[in-house]
Amino acid sequence: MIRDLMEKIVDILGDTYYGDVRYDSGESTGVGKSKSEESISTGSANGLCIRVISDNKWYYLGFDTIDKKRILDETEKLVRRVGKKKSKIWLQDPWEIEKVLPVKEDPDDIPLEKRMETVREMHKRIMENKKIINSNVGIGNSRTETIFMNTEGTKLSQVLPYFKFIMTATSKEGKNLENDYFVLAKQGGYELLGEVDIDKKIDEIVGNAVAMLDAKQIKGGRYDIIIDPEISGVVAHESFGHGLEADQAMRDRSYLAPLKGKGIISELVSIHDNPSMKGERGFVFFDDEGIKSRDNILVDKGVLKQFMHDRQSCVLMDSEPTGNARAQDFARKVFVRMTNTYISPGDWKLQELIEETKSGYYLIKNLTGMEDPLGGNMQMITGRAMEIKDGELTGLFKGVGIAGKVLEFLSDVDAVTRDFQVRGSGCGKGREDYVSVSSGGPYMRVRNAVIG
Repeated sequence: MIRDLMEKIVDILGDTYYGDVRYDSGESTGVGKSKSEESISTGSANGLCIRVISDNKWYYLGFDTIDKKRILDETEKLVRRVGKKKSKIWLQDPWEIEKVLPVKEDPDDIPLEKRMETVREMHKRIMENKKIINSNVGIGNSRTETIFMNTEGTKLSQVLPYFKFIMTATSKEGKNLENDYFVLAKQGGYELLGEVDIDKKIDEIVGNAVAMLDAKQIKGGRYDIIIDPEISGVVAHESFGHGLEADQAMRDRSYLAPLKGKGIISELVSIHDNPSMKGERGFVFFDDEGIKSRDNILVDKGVLKQFMHDRQSCVLMDSEPTGNARAQDFARKVFVRMTNTYISPGDWKLQELIEETKSGYYLIKNLTGMEDPLGGNMQMITGRAMEIKDGELTGLFKGVGIAGKVLEFLSDVDAVTRDFQVRGSGCGKGREDYVSVSSGGPYMRVRNAVIG
């Protein structure tokens, strides 16, 4: 039924310069437990988004109820109103794809009570340590379907499964509170949980949370630092990636706008946004404008190569679409958004990197990060740190802030490891409009960085 309706909509949109229609359907389930409560949540939503461009302006219609007559009537009214005025937009030959990303074990085949019992057991295990005062454990899954058609003749369909598992441990001694966490967020099914050594991860987060109660403070200043893949990913995403979203550049809100083609950071650093990275949370077969996903090299060996684009920005900036047009759902606007953003691995091994560092700090995990695409500043808070003395890790320290100019920070990278990790999360644009993304990278050494 929905495909037949969408084909009728496209026929009506044929009287415009360009138009498309996208159907989004999603359902989700989650179970969780903390010290004070247990929770089971379910949700579902579906609807249509219709877009028309005329005289370089986008016009939207959104429907959360599939009323065929109303939808067709409203579409006809819109087409009559906006007409067929030429617009600057990327047009391409039609293509077709119909993909369902398979899972080995469907979470919906696991009874909710069994999932809750699994969560209870993990929570109980974490709380066995007397210095742990609270823990949150959650398992969630969702499934989204997108059907896309446009006036070019393109017909696309994709079904993507998402899985998330999180454990936290909070310790207390006197007035001192500390915590640690483990997060797994990828595309796939319940089989992903079976790939995690649960006992080992529980021992790690409990051990870290308790050990941090005795951690020392680092005196603020400039130090040589080694950052882990999670922090590298935050630098790539928050501190750098948002400035490479083309809509920011066109609004004069990106410090990177005038720097295309120039060497701007260390030649050891290359940055990608890759929506075709299967298994990661930001993977798609096509974006929400029907552009096929591909690996986009944003920065190649320190040289800024390209921005992330949608169909319109690429024409206005003399480029090509990159598959980065994304919307939270059918009720939201399509923006230029990141997908899987990461810094490429290098040649070093982590142990070699530590041994070759005379003094400094090894920074572990990220707690918060803030974007500043206009000013090019960076600000983030890390989880914990270890001191490096004569090539060895010694002592445990509380997390620190990293501050400064992004380009200066990345220009001071002088070593990048082959060890590489990517972690799934979510990304917001403005007050709302969240999409699934991943970020990551290697371990990197940064000389004379400002921390404290």
